[in-house]
Amino acid sequence: MNRSLKKSRSFDYEEFGHRTMLECGDLEHAMKICGSHLQAYEHELKAELARLNSEILNNEQHTSALHAELYDRPIPVNDAEMLAHSKEGRILAAFAGLAAVACIVGNMTTFYLFGAGPFPALFAALGITALPLVVGHLAYEWLVASQRWLQILLVLVAVALCFGGILKLGEARRDMVDRAASAPVTNSYVDGSAVDNASEQQNQSSQVSEESIHHTLGQAMLLIMIAADLVLGFLVGLIVRLHIDVDYTAWRKLKELHDLILALRERIAQLLASLEIAKKLCMAGILRAQNVRAKRRPPYHQALTVVLLIVLFSTHASAQNIERYEGILIDTSGSISRGGTATELFHEYLISTKKLLLTEPANTRVWVSSISTDSFGGVHEILKGWTPEAHGIFTDDLNRARRELASNFETKSSGMAPVSSGTDIFGGLWHLNAIFESGPKADTSHVASKTIWIFSDMMNETKDFPMPALIELGPEKMLDRAKANGLIVSLNGYKVYVLGTSSGGLTPQQWFRVREFWTRYFLAAGAELVAYSTECNPQR
Repeated sequence: MNRSLKKSRSFDYEEFGHRTMLECGDLEHAMKICGSHLQAYEHELKAELARLNSEILNNEQHTSALHAELYDRPIPVNDAEMLAHSKEGRILAAFAGLAAVACIVGNMTTFYLFGAGPFPALFAALGITALPLVVGHLAYEWLVASQRWLQILLVLVAVALCFGGILKLGEARRDMVDRAASAPVTNSYVDGSAVDNASEQQNQSSQVSEESIHHTLGQAMLLIMIAADLVLGFLVGLIVRLHIDVDYTAWRKLKELHDLILALRERIAQLLASLEIAKKLCMAGILRAQNVRAKRRPPYHQALTVVLLIVLFSTHASAQNIERYEGILIDTSGSISRGGTATELFHEYLISTKKLLLTEPANTRVWVSSISTDSFGGVHEILKGWTPEAHGIFTDDLNRARRELASNFETKSSGMAPVSSGTDIFGGLWHLNAIFESGPKADTSHVASKTIWIFSDMMNETKDFPMPALIELGPEKMLDRAKANGLIVSLNGYKVYVLGTSSGGLTPQQWFRVREFWTRYFLAAGAELVAYSTECNPQR
């Protein structure tokens, strides 16, 4: 957890707001003091939030590249197959671990019988066991991996050695049982030559039997150890081959990046929540102190405080000015379907519009309208609203207004579809110009900014200006045609963003001619064309 979040939890903002209000005795000054401290805390969070957002952006770019490599190809990767590879890798790793244990135990036993101590024997056993790993990897990569018959032969040899070792081990167990069952039998305990000879012969028989058991057991261990070394090398080669597979490696990395992005977003949410919690706690402390002071005052002080607050807030509300006019035009015509992606492109238009509404600046009047056959008099606003003022870090009202705008737009646009038979872009511009210019005049000392966002393929299709038929004339003659028909809208001082200009159904030359026409058009209209892009990702 980062240092800023730790500070937020260790610093008691509620007590700070309570103490500040009691000391200064003035609500406005107490809020300013608390606001300054909260702003300082917010500045501390900005560096961490910027770093986290940058890390998320980099990871998302990496994720997009990997996703495109895996899924945007003629034969996309099979997720079920990748999951099976993951399971197979864990199983092979478990088998390799068991084989390694068998090798280490066998090698350690060998060195221990040679007289080495436990730790030297363990160290030597690890070193000897590492040899099959290296040799097995090289052999598998250069020889076995490309030859299926070699893989089968290697497995058969390992099985045969293991089976032979187990068979020899069984023979050794059989000999031990036989030796235990054939205990020496004597008929007399009296010293005599006959009895002594029998005992001597029996002892010699037992000695030979013991040596035979040791020899058989040694052969069994030899075969088993060779089988274990072969299997260990083979399994390590399989595991390495599995983990260097391009699709499987990319699939695992994509999953890791997805989990990392989720963790980073959760951390950002924690940081933002800590700031909001600090605001609420600080305000709660101020209100608690205000309540304590109110109990100490005579009743007329309470009434005077209420009157002053009402006067202050009413004065503040009356002084609020609209600082920004913003219009959003969404193309609902069928022309955006030339590339066969009408629904997808239109869905991007709606998502981008919602993103803009969630980031509306304070003191903004906003209208959302559509581009259709008659965009000037034949449409009604999809949404219109405004955002209140914001004071420092106290932005609850602004955030609530943003959420209401986005929620209402989502509800009202749920039934929209790109089905209009015409595309009247000029009418949409005239419509917003009429709205902006007919609004209440702002204070002469402050001129409200005017911004238009257009989500369209920018292919105007009306009787006066059928752009698909005029493209071959070139940008200059098209602009002359627009001027002759009175289609130049006065947009002096406006900022215009054109996004989602689909290239579907157009050649590169035609698309660039359309862009050049609109560049000249907005220049002639007095507007600043800030962006003209096929991307549908608005950035304020």
